Amino acid sequence: MRRLLRAIVYNWPLKLAAIALATLLYAGLVVSQTTFEFPTAIQITPLHQPTTAVLLGNLPSVTRIRYIANGDPGAGPTPLSFRATIDLAGVDPTAGSTYVKVDVESVDPRFIVVDYEPRGVNVQLDPFNSKVVPVRVNIGTPPPNLDIREPITDPATVTVSGPDSVVRLVAAARADVIVDPSGIPVDRDVPLIPVDILGNALRPIEVSPNTAHVQIAVFSNSQTKSLPVNPNVVGTPPSGYVVSSVVVDPAAVLVEADADQLATLAKADTKPIEIGAVTGTLSVDIGFAMPAGVLPVGRDTVHVTVTILPETGTRTFDAGLVLVGERTDLAYALSTTHVLVVIGGPVADLDRIDPSAFTVSLDVGGLGLGVHEIQPAPNLQAGLRLLSVEPSKVTVTVSAAGSSGSSGP
Repeated sequence: MRRLLRAIVYNWPLKLAAIALATLLYAGLVVSQTTFEFPTAIQITPLHQPTTAVLLGNLPSVTRIRYIANGDPGAGPTPLSFRATIDLAGVDPTAGSTYVKVDVESVDPRFIVVDYEPRGVNVQLDPFNSKVVPVRVNIGTPPPNLDIREPITDPATVTVSGPDSVVRLVAAARADVIVDPSGIPVDRDVPLIPVDILGNALRPIEVSPNTAHVQIAVFSNSQTKSLPVNPNVVGTPPSGYVVSSVVVDPAAVLVEADADQLATLAKADTKPIEIGAVTGTLSVDIGFAMPAGVLPVGRDTVHVTVTILPETGTRTFDAGLVLVGERTDLAYALSTTHVLVVIGGPVADLDRIDPSAFTVSLDVGGLGLGVHEIQPAPNLQAGLRLLSVEPSKVTVTVSAAGSSGSSGP
């Protein structure tokens, strides 16, 4: 028995290691027999990317996934069965290229991920930046025998945003325009391309707005003509106000266009002048809204003055008379108890008067016994005018209180 025990424990570390190795080999054999490979690429999704940084370049895909089927899975996995991500929360945008571990997980409980490639990727974050750059029009080689004028863009500048290392290289936002050989003026919205000083397109850059309206006058037989300026006043003043006058300086402008187009022009419209919230005088320098191919000569703007005044009108009120300054020991008899009052002024102020509460004061203070003629005196707010009172005078008979023949209003 002792000999048997000695044989068992003899060199026991080596025996124990052999048992462990055999166990691992068996487990590996079993796993290798039940492991499957999913060869379809899975796009890597970045998580927790800093809002102040931009990810440079495109992330690669996970190209191979090894997985174990949990039981009898039935149908095999699809690209939606797995998710590949990287965590950018700890990546420093100023550190350059950084190695980040790739995590792949199964979103389908029937499959267990055991291995995948790649296990990590190099990423580079760049601080987010933006700046304002001019819009420049590129018309290439212009057609011969045409008089092409300087482009006009709206807006003249735009904002470019993106990785700082790329934004710093942006010199302009280019609008590529082709001028028709027939001489048709350019008047359209054109996409904008961020470019460097050499005209090379830059990416990834966002341009806001991403288009510009480009106008280019193209002449083949230009002539000039003087046209009256038409101030384009749009909108309606607030309630109770009206446009009193519109004055433009100068009243006429010289314009240039091809002869056939110039023959049809009768006026030079300005850009819209909005008066919807104006209650006084609006004085602006405003540009022109010319048809495509028509240019003002010598000036780009005119001065327009729009005067807005309160709308005026009249109202007639049947007002009751109210005695002021009467004495308790005297009695007052009136020839009438009502008068018709005509008031003029701003309509908004007239509309605020309540006809049922409107009265006119009749000052009887200081009147002695006898017959008196008093002029009614309405109390009006500033801006309103008394136009007439009918009757203009009221007869007041004053007698001792309690005496026969006396009567109040």
